[in-house]
Amino acid sequence: MVNGTSITQGEVDAMLRASHQYSQAPTASVGGELSWVSFKTPVQEGKTHGFPVAVAQAITRLPVGGVTSESIPLSNDANGPRAIVKVDARRPTQMQTFEAAKPTIRQELEALETEKATASFVDGLMKGASIDTGPM
Repeated sequence: MVNGTSITQGEVDAMLRASHQYSQAPTASVGGELSWVSFKTPVQEGKTHGFPVAVAQAITRLPVGGVTSESIPLSNDANGPRAIVKVDARRPTQMQTFEAAKPTIRQELEALETEKATASFVDGLMKGASIDTGPM
């Protein structure tokens, strides 16, 4: 529904054609279709898997088959990119088992430790450094 009016299949098809023609998103070739996404509700900044909060909120609030009544700005630029969201289906959140998630968790923890060690190493180098500006 848009402004209380049902959208016809023809209008949905026209929107898909327009997205193929005008979209600058990486998903333009497939009509902007995204894979399954899951968000905790209420939606929180930083926990949207890279989606703008307004898009994540639209995804969680729309009923199946629902389309946003207005396009959603994707940046602070008034002439910047915008999105129209349609929810095709819903399913229960699927949780990975620990064994399935373990490699990803390990990789993320190792990356975090490497980042900490690098920061500590650079900090130590900076504390021991002296800058010679030459004769004054």
